[in-house]
Amino acid sequence: MSGKKWTRLASALLIVLIAMSVVGGPRISAADPYPLSITDDMGRKVVIDKKPQRFVSLAPSWTEILYSLGLEDQVVGVTTFCDYPAEAAKKAKVGGFSDPNMELIVSLAPDVVFGTTMHMKVAQEFEKRGIRFVCQNASSVEGVMEDIRMAARVAGVQGEADKVIAQIQKTMDQVTKAVAKLPEGKRLKVLYLVWDEPIMSIGPKTLLNDMISRAGGVSITQDASSDYPSYSLEAIVAKNPDVIMAPRVHGGGGLDPVTIKAKPGWQAISAVKKGNVVLVDDNLVSRPGPRVGEGVLEIARALYPDLFR
Repeated sequence: MSGKKWTRLASALLIVLIAMSVVGGPRISAADPYPLSITDDMGRKVVIDKKPQRFVSLAPSWTEILYSLGLEDQVVGVTTFCDYPAEAAKKAKVGGFSDPNMELIVSLAPDVVFGTTMHMKVAQEFEKRGIRFVCQNASSVEGVMEDIRMAARVAGVQGEADKVIAQIQKTMDQVTKAVAKLPEGKRLKVLYLVWDEPIMSIGPKTLLNDMISRAGGVSITQDASSDYPSYSLEAIVAKNPDVIMAPRVHGGGGLDPVTIKAKPGWQAISAVKKGNVVLVDDNLVSRPGPRVGEGVLEIARALYPDLFR
């Protein structure tokens, strides 16, 4: 081949390479991060050998996280409680929150199963089958953000986590700015009522305790020694909360403010006397997922509606 022909051929190849890079053709990729090692919320070291392609979620919070990261096409199974976003309800169901169907999950051939502390008893069964299990146990808003980052690392979409967290932070900043207007010592005392018979509330190491604090409230049960302590009515009367807050459960079955106000002995509580018994969206305040900022905003609006008008 003559020198001129070589020159023309080299030029043509250069043009093709430039065109491929412009229109989305093969590019030089960043270093492959796999195998990678993460530490989940239970302190377990989980090694992901190669980029996973198929995920099963055993909790609504994980389903929301995976969808927020743009991984919906890779979610092959969810629970019957995974109802957000609405498209998640169309995915294959692998059981309830507390009773996942192991055989069905295995048949879906997931690379990674995302679960919670409730699923630790079956974590080893997944690992025996070569399926990685990642556990969530977030007890703060910051912990939820870390879980979003963790899922993004597992899936190899770290950039998407930054976008999700930025949106959470934007909502959190809105709440922080509003409650900063509260006078010193004027934060409302809150009883978060998980259930009324027996009276069950939340402990200091729960996500809800952190959310109430960030929303400008003070949980009267933050001195508890467990995550879901029980109390006598006399103990609650003595703590005398300004507000009683309970979850508004989708589909019914939750607590009713009218019923709570009418319960014998409860009229001695300031919150009941003043009519400050409120419900908040259970899906927003109980799911450690990408809507956690909206959950804090929901609580803040319930406590201080005037700050958000």
